[in-house]
Amino acid sequence: MKNLKARLAVVVAGAAASTGAFAQASGVDVTSTVTSINNVVPSIVAIGGAVLAVVVVAWGYRVVKGFLGR
Repeated sequence: MKNLKARLAVVVAGAAASTGAFAQASGVDVTSTVTSINNVVPSIVAIGGAVLAVVVVAWGYRVVKGFLGR
């Protein structure tokens, strides 16, 4: 029972310490970071679409090849 109380005390102390760290993060201006990420998203979507298209073409080729028995 003593061990459980000690662990609970450590958890409560850790939670109290981390609350102060999150409170200080409210003054940080992240608009430039968000804008930068939003500018990169179309490139990521285009690359992902191209990779997906190649995978679909390869899969379709294998399926047709299997139907033809080659």
